[in-house]
Amino acid sequence: MAVTKMLAALAAATCMAGALAAPADETLQRLAQIRALPAATATQDALRQRGELDAAWRWFGNHKAEALPVLRRELAAELKKAQPNQLVLLDVGYFLRAHGEPGDTALALQALLRIDPDGTVPKSQSQQLFRFMHALAAGRDTRLFALMDKVFLRGQVTVFLPQQGSTLDEASTCIYLYGQYGAAAERHLRALLGDASVVNRALEVLMWVGSPDSVPAVAALLNTADADTFARAATFLLRAGGPQGRDALRAFDPRGLQGKALEFYRQTHGQLDRMSFAALADQLVEQGEERAPGAPPVVRGLDAAGARQALDALYRSYGSYDGIAPAALARAALPKQALIDELVRVRERSLLRVSAETLADVDTTNTLINTVRFRD
Repeated sequence: MAVTKMLAALAAATCMAGALAAPADETLQRLAQIRALPAATATQDALRQRGELDAAWRWFGNHKAEALPVLRRELAAELKKAQPNQLVLLDVGYFLRAHGEPGDTALALQALLRIDPDGTVPKSQSQQLFRFMHALAAGRDTRLFALMDKVFLRGQVTVFLPQQGSTLDEASTCIYLYGQYGAAAERHLRALLGDASVVNRALEVLMWVGSPDSVPAVAALLNTADADTFARAATFLLRAGGPQGRDALRAFDPRGLQGKALEFYRQTHGQLDRMSFAALADQLVEQGEERAPGAPPVVRGLDAAGARQALDALYRSYGSYDGIAPAALARAALPKQALIDELVRVRERSLLRVSAETLADVDTTNTLINTVRFRD
């Protein structure tokens, strides 16, 4: 009887070992298939390739407990190669970041840093690369700027959001990536303003992530002969420059302008005299707020406790203003710089949420920040 029980136990253990070995073997087979994929040179090839890669992802996800150790080991081995397989770096690295343990983030970052900006991945799998980059941008490792600059800032990458049925344009993809870096991104982008090949895109992103610190560098671009660069520089000064941006536009001599640049200057110059805290705060009042016809908007500021509660709610909701009045927050009984710092923190948090609504919320936050900068 004892021998029979022992044999039964051994048989059960053998079956269990076989069951565990099968997913591990299948994981290796899936990785071999990824390595064997040819470089995609056309859109249809890239779509077919993405389908095969997504099928591998689904399999890894369905067998995560067994697949993760194999994926970690194989990615670590791939990283030791002089020319690692780019699709393995992309998809295995991103899978570990998205579905692995916290300790896998460092390995995923190593994989992302080995992506060749001139290789096949940016050309054929740029949307997956955006998602991988976005997931790791929150760590604010500035070593990613080189890849980010080449593929996204200088490239033409758009990203389709299937759940919303909308597409992020080229500038928006950059806002989501650089915006998570805060002041480090602003310094980096400001240093690129002298590069004519990228100045316009850099200005577009600075409008969303910049501050008065960049006013001198941007104001210097007002003397450009390029009407598009002029318009972007002036817009930055109005949207993100605070009183310093307004004063830089006031001090600018427009006599050298012509054509579209002169027309844009005339359109915006009239706004300068209306740029005060009271006027900007009034503009934040929601249009649907009830008030007497022709009467000025009534803006009641939040007390300190109410302001902190609103800011906490904004942070928890990734920047959604549902139930929060921006005009009341602008007049909140908090020190000016403390309020700005909290709103910047909300903005960076918001950009973790990639959706069709996010940039509208971030625009509200940026308008709030610029308004508060005019407070005495």
